Amino acid sequence: MPYVQVALDVPLPALFDYAWPVLAAGESLVAEQIIGRRVIVPFGRRNVTGLALSVSADSAFDAARIKPLLAVLDDIAPLPPVWLALMRFCAGYYQHPPGAAALSALPQGLKSGKALDPLLTTRLAWQGATPAWPKREHVKAGMAARLQGGAIFGCELAGASPKALAYLAAWRAEGCVIEAAPPQYTASDAPALNPEQSAAVEQIAASINDRDGAGSYRAHLLHGVTGSGKTEVYLRATAATLERGRQVLMLVPEINLTPRLMQWVRMRFPASTIVALHSELNESERLHGWLLAHAGAAGIVLGTRLAVLASMPRLGLIVVDEEHDSSFKQQEGMRYSARDLAVFRAHQENLPIVLGSATPSLETFAHAESGRYARVRLKRRAVADSVLPRVRLIDLNTAPLEHGVSAAVREAVQQRLDAGEQSLVFLNRRGFAPVLSCAGCGWVSACTRCTSYLVLHRYGQANKLQSDGMLSSGHLVCHHCGFDTAVPERCPVCGNLDIRAYGQGTQRLESRLSEAFPQARILRIDRDSTARKGSAERLFAQAHGAEVDILVGTQMLAKGHDFKRLTLVAALNVDAALFSADFRAGERLFAQLMQVAGRAGRTEKPGEVLIQTRNGGHPLFQALMDHDYDRFARSLLKERQQAGLPPAGFQAMLRAEASTLTHALDFLHRAAAQGADAAGITMYDPVPMVVTRLMNAERAQLMVESVSRPALQAF
Repeated sequence: MPYVQVALDVPLPALFDYAWPVLAAGESLVAEQIIGRRVIVPFGRRNVTGLALSVSADSAFDAARIKPLLAVLDDIAPLPPVWLALMRFCAGYYQHPPGAAALSALPQGLKSGKALDPLLTTRLAWQGATPAWPKREHVKAGMAARLQGGAIFGCELAGASPKALAYLAAWRAEGCVIEAAPPQYTASDAPALNPEQSAAVEQIAASINDRDGAGSYRAHLLHGVTGSGKTEVYLRATAATLERGRQVLMLVPEINLTPRLMQWVRMRFPASTIVALHSELNESERLHGWLLAHAGAAGIVLGTRLAVLASMPRLGLIVVDEEHDSSFKQQEGMRYSARDLAVFRAHQENLPIVLGSATPSLETFAHAESGRYARVRLKRRAVADSVLPRVRLIDLNTAPLEHGVSAAVREAVQQRLDAGEQSLVFLNRRGFAPVLSCAGCGWVSACTRCTSYLVLHRYGQANKLQSDGMLSSGHLVCHHCGFDTAVPERCPVCGNLDIRAYGQGTQRLESRLSEAFPQARILRIDRDSTARKGSAERLFAQAHGAEVDILVGTQMLAKGHDFKRLTLVAALNVDAALFSADFRAGERLFAQLMQVAGRAGRTEKPGEVLIQTRNGGHPLFQALMDHDYDRFARSLLKERQQAGLPPAGFQAMLRAEASTLTHALDFLHRAAAQGADAAGITMYDPVPMVVTRLMNAERAQLMVESVSRPALQAF
């Protein structure tokens, strides 16, 4: 009797054997018919959806105890072997149960156990005249109008009504709706390339797969200064890939960067099917996008880190924009790096990958220096007569601050207002103030569930700071666990009414700038102002238009935006990262400042960047003033090599959480004892994490280092 090895979404590092139902006379099980398909199997007292990964003639378990397979879902094409191999790699490399790795990469709609309607992935069009729909049937009228507008997939109409698929099925049976042929590839007019961009496109296109799959793996570091036209290189390489009948995967670090890039891609490739995949989509939207990618119908898949796990049978090119960004690292469930996984996938499928950045990660920079990655340089801005902005330091040791803003910054903003230009004031701290404190007894607004402070947020114009700094109303929010409570009227410990807000966030900065520049149109963009669906697109549209004089925001504004009128960037409160315990803090600060500085002067008008700091002599700021990333990166690389830190060495962090810190530390001490004799491994003592308590769970960690990646994996 044949047995099927099934992956299930359970926290166990194993596959599960299930018996194939008894075959009829003359019938045989063909492995290719089931491998990669979703199956329904009994597990405990319930039936669950799993993924068939292999078939064997016998099993290591007692045949009498092996349960039978209940059903095989053949509503979609089986997941291809290359995708299954990618999931096996993820499970092994990232130390995650194989079933949990594979099933977590699928949309929830594929794990419900229900067969999908084939109309979802069928390209449809309206044939003939449409009837005059009565007003009460406006849903049908809207669907028919979209079908008349051109070929459209059923999943793009499924959200119009719970009965949308039934309407489509009925119309198809009547002959009103027919299956449409895919449109011919077209691309809209593109701007002329400069010589550097042309050389970059030519180098990348040379390794793109053709229709028969013949191509070659090559990792290209597209290292271009801000405003050098990296996006145009991506679009030209995408065009070359689509012309060869292949698919393109484009990864971006932030969800809020996706809509604008999607707009550019749609304008350039109007006949191509383009889908977005990111965590802010609802379940049906994510399912429909995934299905189009899996069916090969979507020519371009654009998304955040989870998109790297999408099934794409005709994949021909991967693009990772802002490859240095830490947002590409998944911190929950299977902890993976989407950038590294994209490189592995490109190597696995023998296709090119483009890693784009003005400030590459030190790991990528080291690979380019060694020749492992091909480096493509864009040293000048794409717009004629546009130059990199002048960077000037404001020495806070001599320049006094008024509400966190120096006189030099205020004067520069006023000059831009007088000239009708735009300014960006960058503060990477959201909320109104980082902490509340009592002047009498020293009480601070600490979160009861986390080892952190509650941040003061104000909502609406009613929440004002009194002239003496006391807060009349507002909310206290924990940025770690989301706990939300009202601001106390008096100190909870001593009853003192003198409760003050200390420090500054983007909300407070916005309020102070409104007082200093009452005639200016000020817009704040951060996670709070863009929390509602669609708000980010609306706010960014205002910022890119002529509706805003002063932008206030966090790192959401630092990359991927081309503000035509913006000529001034002022960066506040940047010194804290220089003294962080994280050895990557300096690298990230340099990238962040260079990225946000690059928003200034992207047209023919010159740009200026003002950075408030008390450490102007630091090499980081000196390299920033010269726009010399290479010098800064090489000095960091030398330090890392001397210290044995990545990329010169490898690290893993083993973390534990428990109801008490003692239990968490005890677990880690036992884990350390298990690897005490491991060769080539350096272990540090288990210690509490910086945020020791998170949502009432106590957390500790154990750092492990090695110069050998296999030795670290073995441990």
